[in-house]
Amino acid sequence: MLSLILLLLPFLGIEYGSCDLLRDSVHVTSAAARPNNELWCYKCLAEVPEDKCADLRQNNSTLIHKCHNDRRMCMVKRFSYTTSTENSTTALKMWALERNCTKHCEPGCIVIGERTKLYACTSCCTTSLCNFGSGAEKLLKSFTALTMALGLTLL
Repeated sequence: MLSLILLLLPFLGIEYGSCDLLRDSVHVTSAAARPNNELWCYKCLAEVPEDKCADLRQNNSTLIHKCHNDRRMCMVKRFSYTTSTENSTTALKMWALERNCTKHCEPGCIVIGERTKLYACTSCCTTSLCNFGSGAEKLLKSFTALTMALGLTLL
């Protein structure tokens, strides 16, 4: 059967060896076409401000984690709160902080409450070991400035 096909190729205008589709083309899956994930992030969970995860100024090589698959961003998620009275508001107090690799990350802060305000702030970055900060400080400052500006314009 193969000999018959080889004999018919010249009559069809096809030169032998010119239609070797498997050898002349490259088939690559979408996963193989993506570069390897070379991202490293800090990975830990802190439930008290004194935890080594909350303060990465010390040598914390045990917290370094290799990101895999589609997790191509580092993130810091910080949960904090303040309490207010008529005369004052307490300083921001952390109750949990998480560092990890992630697939999806939406930076920003969500604030809930009036007298007791709960803050959930997330920051994202894409370079190795970039999630070393204390968790969305810049975002929280921007949010506070925006809230104050809105409050002044409503007066």
